Amino acid sequence: MTIGYYLATPLFALLDWIFGWNVRAAGLAEQPAWKNGYYAICTAAGVITALRPSLSRFVGLVESSVNIFLLILGVMLPYWAAVRQASEGASIQGVSFTFSRLLNFLISGFMWIHVFHQSVDSLSPESPRS
Repeated sequence: MTIGYYLATPLFALLDWIFGWNVRAAGLAEQPAWKNGYYAICTAAGVITALRPSLSRFVGLVESSVNIFLLILGVMLPYWAAVRQASEGASIQGVSFTFSRLLNFLISGFMWIHVFHQSVDSLSPESPRS
């Protein structure tokens, strides 16, 4: 499942570039160069995990953790800016949390939980060793 998730990255990128449906890198929506780099890294992760499936848990855990961190920053930085604006008496521009960010958070969160539990299960004494 993790390998397929990363190998599907070019499809997510095309949906973003053609239709503006950014659900894979929503935390980087305002940074197109970083977002495209992120798509490239995730595509490379797909190739690496397809060639070395034993790395899929590690790659999935790292990538999902970074993605969730970016999403949290994407929400918290505008929030902190709004608090700062309010404390200075300026008008508040608002905190943006779009549907695509929510969907991106759910997808990344699901993958993080999935690979985390796979990793924990593989450490269990009852689990079959590969």
